[in-house]
Amino acid sequence: MKLKPAQLGNHLQRYGLAPIYLLTGDEPLQRNECADTLRAFARQQGFSERIVLTVEVGFDWDNLIQYANSLSLFASKLLLEVHLNNKLPGNEGSQVLISYANHPSPQNLLLIIAHKLDANQQKTKWFTTIDNHGIIISITTLEGSLLSTWITQRLSQNGLQATAEAINIITERCQGHLLAATQEIEKLSLLYGVSTIDTAQVLEVVADSARFELFTWIDTVLKGEIQQSLRQLSGLQAEGVEPVLITWILNREIRQLCQITYALRQDHLPQQQIFKTYQIWPSRQATVLKAINRYPQPHIWQQFLIKIVQTEKIVKGNAVGNPWDELQQLSLQIAGKKEFNLSH
Repeated sequence: MKLKPAQLGNHLQRYGLAPIYLLTGDEPLQRNECADTLRAFARQQGFSERIVLTVEVGFDWDNLIQYANSLSLFASKLLLEVHLNNKLPGNEGSQVLISYANHPSPQNLLLIIAHKLDANQQKTKWFTTIDNHGIIISITTLEGSLLSTWITQRLSQNGLQATAEAINIITERCQGHLLAATQEIEKLSLLYGVSTIDTAQVLEVVADSARFELFTWIDTVLKGEIQQSLRQLSGLQAEGVEPVLITWILNREIRQLCQITYALRQDHLPQQQIFKTYQIWPSRQATVLKAINRYPQPHIWQQFLIKIVQTEKIVKGNAVGNPWDELQQLSLQIAGKKEFNLSH
């Protein structure tokens, strides 16, 4: 059975614990909060002992069987966690998980935590067996209106309301990174208490946060400020910002500009309608327009998209190269450095 993260709490209260849970996805805040919800509920049900197994090279899946069958001296119920991370069970692990899911012990609760599993991996027998006998929670990155709704709800939990543009700013700056959004919302709550937050208050808070230097760099690139963008990218590297985060956000920006330029050039939609559709808030529209005016052709942004996907492969170790060099070259192209040749 599959659930969304927001459904987990109510499902536990109504139906109790299933024998096995699989949390899969790359959004860390939702994944961690779901795991914490399960752990807390399990403790209430008497699962007072917890064992964590991390799957690494050479991992022995017999350990899971041994722990599942062992009698504890300290507790009658055991929470077993298997952290797959970015690994897959393989043949041995698949057989163990299939066997366990088909014959779970009422004294054990199995929680498996994995990175995002693609469509083919979700067709494997171990995955479908867990789906048949347990609960699978697929955690996806929130975008667009879903992210705005999540931020509005999180603001409300902290006693805050916010103007539409203030919510758009938080949405834009924290796109897909809910932990960053949560931290900024908590900061706003501490500074302003129970109140309605406006654009100026949000910008004042995020301006002091090092993580948002990344978004400043993105805007500098889009504006075409070449020397400043080079300095900022060097600063991000020096501060230890992970290239995977930079490529993710740059990918999102390029993909959106592909869509916007196509809508402008092919669909001939009004500019303000397009900005509203893609949630380009007024204080950022001039920045986006500079990038569009520099490269109004959708196929140019498609070329950039191909390059950022290749850079992501380098970051993940699936291709050879230096990710920082690739990010520098691509950002210089986007900023309009003339020495790069683009097919117009």
